[in-house]
Formats: sequence, structure tokens, C-alpha cells
Amino acid sequence: MFITTAEFLPQHRQHRQQVLQIITAAEARGQARLAEMNRQVLDSLDNVITALGNGAADQDTAGQEAADAS
Repeated sequence: MFITTAEFLPQHRQHRQQVLQIITAAEARGQARLAEMNRQVLDSLDNVITALGNGAADQDTAGQEAADAS
């Protein structure tokens, strides 16, 4: 099981950029299998980033609603 929080979004985004570079380099060298393996990593990172991004937006909205109520 993998657990993370929005606190780590910058690291996940940086990791995503690194994986994109690996995919690009692998494709340029004709290493289709390496590119495919890293596309799977990229998909997972995209899911994590999207989920955490949505959660952070929900928390921001909840915080703003609480502030508006006071």
C-alpha cells in the first residue's frame, strides 16, 4: 500500500518530470520496453498528483468556507 499527502506534491511533480525525461531518452534510443515500463510509472504518478491536487483543492475550499462562516 502506498500512502502520501499533498505535502509531497512538489516531490511527485519533480519525479514526474524525471520519468518524462527517461521516457523521451528511451524512445530516442529505441528502448521501447524501458519507455513502456516508465509510462506505467507516469500513469501512477499522474493518478497520485490528480488525487492529491483534488484533495488539496477540497481542503482549501473547506478552509475558505470555515473562514466565511466566522
